[in-house]
Amino acid sequence: MREKDPAFLALLSGDELDLVALIEIERATTPLRYALDTEPRIWNSLTFAPTAGAFGEIQESAEREVPSLQLVLQNRDGVLGPLAHPATGGEDLRGRRVTIRQASRALLTGTKPDDLVIEWALFIESVSWIGREAVAFDLGIFPASDIQVPNRNLQGLRCRWIYKGLHCGSTSALPTCERTREACALRFPGAPLRFGGFPSSADARALRLA
Repeated sequence: MREKDPAFLALLSGDELDLVALIEIERATTPLRYALDTEPRIWNSLTFAPTAGAFGEIQESAEREVPSLQLVLQNRDGVLGPLAHPATGGEDLRGRRVTIRQASRALLTGTKPDDLVIEWALFIESVSWIGREAVAFDLGIFPASDIQVPNRNLQGLRCRWIYKGLHCGSTSALPTCERTREACALRFPGAPLRFGGFPSSADARALRLA
């Protein structure tokens, strides 16, 4: 993380936090900017309209799914709902970037605005519901519109290559292979393995939003 303004760091380490969340939702036209606050906030010459809202808890399963969280924003004035609903003239916001900044209400201006906020970039996976009172967005790490599905699944401890086939390339005299990394090492002694699995893929379970 880049170095932050000393005054901002001092505030974060103190006992009296006075932070406000500044939310910016990317669109094909003008971005939507909201401050979870009772009055407008200006940061980096950008105005964030006041609104009510909340973040859900970060959700993550044990089945190698990336973390996600829910963002709920007020829709009592009936403005946000139509903007997030293509059938009412709005825009399909799936895959759009959502930038969330935590800033101090007392330190919103400075020569280096980025040094005065803690910033996260997430992407809208779906608009889970649009109600009369609020709109809920499901946010994730990757842009849904830009994900390229891999041509094979990430298998941790199993090799998917056909033994002695093109990708495997083994010339071992052993007739079969158990498709484990240990078995692969026996068939490529002293040479780089051509193991078709991903032993480190289990580390994805420890993935967290920084």
